[in-house]
Formats: sequence, C-alpha cells, structure tokens
Amino acid sequence: MPAATIDLPLSFSVPEDFRDIDLTVSAEANTNKLIEELTGLTQRPSDQEIAHAVLVQQSMYEMLTAAGAVYAGILLAGPTEDEPDQPLTSLMLTVTARPSELSNDRTVHRLARTMGAIYPEAEVGVVRLPTGPAVLLTEDSKVERPVNLLSDGGGPTVVRQLHVFVPVPGRLAMADFSIATENLAEWDDYVDLLGEVCNTIEFAG
Repeated sequence: MPAATIDLPLSFSVPEDFRDIDLTVSAEANTNKLIEELTGLTQRPSDQEIAHAVLVQQSMYEMLTAAGAVYAGILLAGPTEDEPDQPLTSLMLTVTARPSELSNDRTVHRLARTMGAIYPEAEVGVVRLPTGPAVLLTEDSKVERPVNLLSDGGGPTVVRQLHVFVPVPGRLAMADFSIATENLAEWDDYVDLLGEVCNTIEFAG
C-alpha cells in the first residue's frame, strides 16, 4: 500500500499486478528494472519493443515528476497460453496532487461544472466514494502515433483517460487518480480496477 506523502496525506492500495515506477529513484534505476522485468516475461518482447518501452518510460518519468505525481504504475498485458495472439498492451495508473480553490463538497460540484465547460467532448460526472464525493472525467484523445509502452508501430490511435478528482479534507488540494490506455477492448475492466483502488483511499490523521 503506498503510504501517505507530504503532498497528499492519504494511503491507498494498488493490485499486485501493477509494476510501480519508483519516483524517488533515478530514471536509470527504473529503466534497469523495466528491462529486467520485460526480458523475464514468458512471451519476451522483441529488442525493438523493449527499446521503445525504455524510451516511453523515460518520457513518462520526466512528465510525472514535473507534474508532482506521488504514484505511478504500469499494468502489462500480453499473449497467454489461452490467447497466444493477444497483443502486448499497457495501462498507466497515476496519482497526482492538484491544487484546489475550496476544501469541501462545493469543490466537487464547482469542478464538475468547470470541467464540463472546458472539456465539452469529455464525459463529466460526480460519484460518491467511501471518502465522499469525487469528480469523474473521461476523455478520448487522438494521438499521431501509439503511446502503448510496448508498441511503436502503426499510425494515429486513440488514448482514453479516466480521472477521479478526490478532495483532500482540510487542504486546498485534490488527489487526481487517473488511468490511461489504448487498450479500449478492456476499458470496462480498467474502470472497475480504478474504482477498486479509489475504494481503498484512507486519509491520514
């Protein structure tokens, strides 16, 4: 279970299948760990796929540390004995500290209205978690080339993101729990997975 941090006084649980990106160590250390894990897979990716994965993760590391992420993890999926032709795919889960104008329930409803106006193509709503109300935002973005951790082939593709903005009691801050993937066929399962993570949130103190 990731522990409470200076930026976000909360804890939460992530399924063991996720490979954590350690934001407290260097990009090189994370890269070495990634290469070791990829080369150890039953269906080993090609050298080209591994090289692409390294480049993508390094870019992710720089982006996440700059954004103030407190957690990042990747869920890898690929061929199995039952489905040998299944493509290699990845799901990114991140938790980021975001500033907030208010520190009560009004934050949620104001944010939902604001997000709906800023992102008219996105689906925006409010959900109640065990910790209280939170804002949901789902958005599809077209990118010129795949961002799948293990694939650098093909043309333009769609990346789907789901954000759950959770107000932090007593602070002008929110926790942004988000997932992003190109594997839309498994999207419903990924949504359920993020819901399970959010249901484990516990605030410190």
